[in-house]
Amino acid sequence: MTQRTPLAAFRRSILIATFALSLFACSSGGDDSDNKFQFPESGPLLLNFTSDYITGELRWMSAESASLAPEALSFGQDTKIAAYNGNVFILERLPSSNLSCLIGRAGTIKQKSLEAGSMPYDLAVIGSKGYIALNEADYIQVFDVNTCNLGNKINLPIVNSNAATIKASGDTLLVVLQRLENYVATEPGLLLRINASTETLIDTIQLNFYNPHASLLSKGKLFIASVDYFGASTGIEIVDLASGEIEILFDGGVSSMALDESTQTLYASVYVGWGEVPVKPINLSDKSVGEALPGIIDAYNGLVFDKENKKLFIADVAGLKVYDTQTKAMITVANDLPPYSLAIN
Repeated sequence: MTQRTPLAAFRRSILIATFALSLFACSSGGDDSDNKFQFPESGPLLLNFTSDYITGELRWMSAESASLAPEALSFGQDTKIAAYNGNVFILERLPSSNLSCLIGRAGTIKQKSLEAGSMPYDLAVIGSKGYIALNEADYIQVFDVNTCNLGNKINLPIVNSNAATIKASGDTLLVVLQRLENYVATEPGLLLRINASTETLIDTIQLNFYNPHASLLSKGKLFIASVDYFGASTGIEIVDLASGEIEILFDGGVSSMALDESTQTLYASVYVGWGEVPVKPINLSDKSVGEALPGIIDAYNGLVFDKENKKLFIADVAGLKVYDTQTKAMITVANDLPPYSLAIN
């Protein structure tokens, strides 16, 4: 589940209704599990969390491959994945809120219970510490990336903040807030800058668009995408972290983004309507928007770019798609369950 809007509320109802049938994490929460994982020893790895709102599985493949490995790991059906410095982190939302850590290319999965109903949405890493943004709790949860042990909490200065994304720039945490009321974004989003060492607020930057959904960091600039279903102003805005100035890049709902820094091309999942979310390239040099990539039905759940192989991975509802940005070829990777969250390790 992604945003708390009519679409997300509908998905949430499905998840709750099927709670009793859920396959949830490798352990039932709290303790380290005895489950093992084994990834390919080298090369970029595409992590593909898949879900049909009843079953959730983590699948993977070499970024150079055209097929998923046969292995799978079961987690809660509403789960997001993140990868940093060779490690994989699993954020489970439903049926329970958990953090699972997969350190290195092989080992034992470590799992810790988060506060019930906290809904972990995103995480960032600085050194040996991880920082989890929680959509239903007004604090940032700190943890040790090497042991998965939970640390202290950094309280956010706003009640009902609804944190959606978090990134790290040096020693600064960039936390983007949705600010929802009864699942509706009633005010534009906010960007909080927090000193990670002192755990204190640096400043607050008012955003232009409502219901921010995704962010990415590139060369001192934070790209923030928003999407809303009530007609509020949405789009992609760029915050210059040095000056605090904001530039509007794109008008219109965008649920996810991926950036090819070498060509300065931003790929965006553009929300047109229910079940219609094409992927469009945006030239950052002149802000021009290209034609939608072929064969994409609904890429709401995410994009990730592999800079080594110049491939864009797309979580399309019809299956995992791989777009070669050099040859312009698009392939579909066979999946037992629809793609739900993507990461490159």
